[in-house]
Amino acid sequence: MRLNLCIATLISVDINRKPATGEGPVWYYAAFLVVVAIGVWLRLDQFSMQVLLDDEWHVVHQLLSKSPGQLISSFGQADFSIPLALFYWLELKTIGLGEMEMRWPMMVAGIAAIAIFPAYVRRYLGEMTALVFAFLLAISPLLVIYSKTARPYSLTILLSMLAMAVFYRFAASPRPAPWWGFAYFSATVLCGWLHLITVPMLFAPFLTVGLSALFARNFQMLGRLFVLGLVTTSGLVAVLLPAFLGDPGALGNKLGAHHPSLETLYGAWFSWLGTSSVFVVLVGLSLAAVGAGRAWRKLPILPGLLTGLALTAGIIAVINPMWSQNPQTFARYLLPATPILLLLMATGIAVIGEQARKHWGKPVHWVIPGLVAGAVAFMACTSPLQRLLANPNSNQLHSLFRMDFRDEKNRIIAFQNHFPISPYWNSLASFPSDSLKITVSPFYFETYKWDAVRWEQRSGQRVMPGNLTGLCVDQWWGEAPQGSGYRFRNVAYLSNPADTLARGFDLVVFQKPARVNTGKVEFVHGEGTEKCEHILRSLYGPALYEDEYVVVFPTSGEVRAKLDVGPYE
Repeated sequence: MRLNLCIATLISVDINRKPATGEGPVWYYAAFLVVVAIGVWLRLDQFSMQVLLDDEWHVVHQLLSKSPGQLISSFGQADFSIPLALFYWLELKTIGLGEMEMRWPMMVAGIAAIAIFPAYVRRYLGEMTALVFAFLLAISPLLVIYSKTARPYSLTILLSMLAMAVFYRFAASPRPAPWWGFAYFSATVLCGWLHLITVPMLFAPFLTVGLSALFARNFQMLGRLFVLGLVTTSGLVAVLLPAFLGDPGALGNKLGAHHPSLETLYGAWFSWLGTSSVFVVLVGLSLAAVGAGRAWRKLPILPGLLTGLALTAGIIAVINPMWSQNPQTFARYLLPATPILLLLMATGIAVIGEQARKHWGKPVHWVIPGLVAGAVAFMACTSPLQRLLANPNSNQLHSLFRMDFRDEKNRIIAFQNHFPISPYWNSLASFPSDSLKITVSPFYFETYKWDAVRWEQRSGQRVMPGNLTGLCVDQWWGEAPQGSGYRFRNVAYLSNPADTLARGFDLVVFQKPARVNTGKVEFVHGEGTEKCEHILRSLYGPALYEDEYVVVFPTSGEVRAKLDVGPYE
């Protein structure tokens, strides 16, 4: 409650203070509401229909086998967020755990960031910069994706920025209210516990403010920072120590595994700026360079943010964490770079607009809107949001959409191009878009083996997993049980045909085991499911369609009658 009060006070102060530009507020609030609405729409698009994929499963696998005490005492071989796991365990034992229950905290944080970050910036950089910043946050593909994902990143980016803001408020006040220190302590401990890589960013302002106080011989400030740092460090140690002591190898095994390179850093800019275009990256960086000077002079938290990025990058270069050679993973480790870059771009746009108006007069009020419109047009042409927002798309969190925004560098696209695909998917495109709901098995939660994106793109129909556990295998990795607190909705439990029909599925598609040869790797896709086809035939009746890749069953006679005269006949 006290943390919320501090945050609310911070926001209210920033909103109510007259902005530096002196612009009238009516247009600002109207435009700001429109921008926030755009951001909310992008994040909520098909949100309730998203399949649980990739790293989202790490915590589910932990919950299937561990107690709360065991969750606290390990980071996991496949890393998971301990406080999120404890929260999910509580949901599991009370209201039940499903896709929405896992993702709603991140969605709330992602939407809140669109409003809170610009509200803070407006106090120092003016309304135009704040508005453009809010818009760039709203349409950022990386922030849209992580707002939907049941991983802590959306929460940690919000908490780290709030921690930075309240730290500088605490440091700047001659007699700071205790609640500012408490707010920083709370945000920092929770953020560091959620994701350990955020700790350098959280402690960076001690370095920037502390050095300034040391040079100024401000011993009162140094004493205040020492107390705050000691208390905050103690809090972090208290929550992290059980995991370090209980399973020291879990974290150690992830270090020294992969090495980021200059190519990694180069690729990360495309993720941070949400584009596949070198030109857009260059334009974005040019705008950021124009705005950097003003932001550095006027925004008190910017030195701490940049120092935090530098510290985090340096630590990554030393410890070489797992998968850090991937541009997308590296960009995620340095996720605060996204709002920082977008803020500098927004400041640059405002600076250019003001200079144009100063030199050419009031008739060029269109300069700033024109710059924004031009930037948005360039970004839209190369943004992954185009494909991400395709309808239907129940696999928006598939690694194909985020591994690399440059198709030619996207290893998931290259890998899955070797997968065989049935012509049946193309035939379904002749039916109205999103008129069929299809469940496919076997499901692979590691999405480099889950080809659902191409199936949905070719068919224009919604595709979700079909669980085989209890049907033809004892336990398929990446499937959760039905019941006992688990209530995942975007999946079919194929051992129960009546339930499959009740969940609205029209077709059951079984992918026959097939040998895949990528030139570097050869494996049998669907290995271990050889018995499943026979059992599905006994449960769902005669196949509606069959070829060398798939066998398709309707879930009802009505569906069979509707599709039996399909264009594939």
